[in-house]
Amino acid sequence: MSATCAPACGLDRLGQGLAEAFARQGGVPAKRFVVTGGGCAAFVAGWVEGTLHRVPLGRSLPFALGLAQARPDREVFVFLGDGEAASVGGHHLLNAARRGDRVRALVVNNEVLGGTGGFPSPTTPRGGRTAIQPAGSEPRALDVAELARAAGAAWVGRETVTAGEALAALLREFVGAPPFALLEVRAPCYPAYGQWNGFATPEAMHEALERRALRGGNRSAHGRAGDVAVEAGAFHVGRLWPAAPVATT
Repeated sequence: MSATCAPACGLDRLGQGLAEAFARQGGVPAKRFVVTGGGCAAFVAGWVEGTLHRVPLGRSLPFALGLAQARPDREVFVFLGDGEAASVGGHHLLNAARRGDRVRALVVNNEVLGGTGGFPSPTTPRGGRTAIQPAGSEPRALDVAELARAAGAAWVGRETVTAGEALAALLREFVGAPPFALLEVRAPCYPAYGQWNGFATPEAMHEALERRALRGGNRSAHGRAGDVAVEAGAFHVGRLWPAAPVATT
């Protein structure tokens, strides 16, 4: 089953890429559980063949854990928005990563609670404006991928929805990654965020997102330089954990 969404957000291409990744993997849809709490992530879940479970917002991960424990013969995939992953279901994300739950989670991060019409999310960049906070969000944004990595996830990745082959390659890796695995996909929402932050078109919004994406380099670096990058809204993309081996000569 597939789903449609606003073309500006790019989630259709994410869904298509995910469906292609599963097709290449060659898994059996009848042995796959798909869990979502709704929101924009539900559009992406609709592209995945399997037994779909729609659960109350914030309860996707504990529901998925129950499925994984009851049916160890099945794969379990969870689709979350940034609001569910970092807010109402944030404690479930921490503990799923800490325990190493046999679950793979894809987080659609549009940096706003898009379904509410403009409430800021824990991932809204500092200074980012929404309909509810036209003066800009004050708190520092929460890094969902880094949160999962620090909590103990076995595999963590992040890409932008417009990354083309880079996203396709990461999706292929994600569907077979060791659990607990988390893939964060940045897919900005023009109606709820872009138009409030000076972007004349959705295309301009996506171009700005790509400029913030840091490709290559040392993804494990922390400290002052990393803090500056976070404050500027920049973020690393690719497979973030486990780190790629460093080539030696």
